Amino acid sequence: MSEKERKEFSTAIKKYTERLSKSKKESKEFLVRSGIITEKGNFREPYKHLCIQQDQD
Repeated sequence: MSEKERKEFSTAIKKYTERLSKSKKESKEFLVRSGIITEKGNFREPYKHLCIQQDQD
């Protein structure tokens, strides 16, 4: 990967992260598609014992 491609990829990831962080729904959909959480919002087995701060809504 060239330096130019690396910078373009990094910029694209940052934009995607910003978009996801603005929408709770999109964030949850991403985590479900990634296999990190279930549709109900529970962590899947490999992630259950991680220390991750969760919002108290």
